[in-house]
Amino acid sequence: MKTKSLIIFDLDDTLAPSKSSIDAEMNELLTKLLSKKLIAVISGHQ
Repeated sequence: MKTKSLIIFDLDDTLAPSKSSIDAEMNELLTKLLSKKLIAVISGHQ
């Protein structure tokens, strides 16, 4: 099995409700993940 080097997340309605910031728990989880992997967060909203 190949190891993933980059993990990409959609922000709206995945990590947080649409057009909202992430909450403290999600922030903590992403921070922990970032210490192990590269991550990118994308959004389609302008």
